[in-house]
Amino acid sequence: MYIFNTTFMIEDSLADEWKQWMHRNYIPTMKDLVKDIRVELYEVMAVVEEGNTNFSCQMQVTNPANLDTINKYNAILINNAKESFGDKCLTFSSILNEVKLA
Repeated sequence: MYIFNTTFMIEDSLADEWKQWMHRNYIPTMKDLVKDIRVELYEVMAVVEEGNTNFSCQMQVTNPANLDTINKYNAILINNAKESFGDKCLTFSSILNEVKLA
């Protein structure tokens, strides 16, 4: 299994609006583009910069070829978020490959 993780740092005053954007735009777009995808959203519980909340959006796929599609459209959607939220929404992404233990 592969996980494409994007972590979002959102200013607290915009968190509800951002969650609506994720629910209405980001997640449905990814589900439409990649049919075999599981998308989960988590609040990061580690200490973060005061006045902000971090969220992790994890998209799980079994076919590594889907990662290219996710990466391409993730960048487009992140740019759209920047138009709405500006520098009050910071992101970084990483790709994880599941390690099976014996």
